[in-house]
Amino acid sequence: MIEHMLRASLEKGRIITIIYNGESGITERNIRVLEIQGNKIKAYCYLRRQVRYFKFENILSAAYYNLRGRAV
Repeated sequence: MIEHMLRASLEKGRIITIIYNGESGITERNIRVLEIQGNKIKAYCYLRRQVRYFKFENILSAAYYNLRGRAV
């Protein structure tokens, strides 16, 4: 399911909300996937306002982002 959301974001330019377990702990981020490179995801992160890389195995969940700012 997570891979499906990542590919939809890449192919359709959709923003998705992910729950990510990174070095600073678990965070919720809105991203737009720019590239999928093996086990890494290159995406624009709206929280940090820059392009970031995310490890696929650290993405705990993914959902479509809606205009009200909530995942659906």
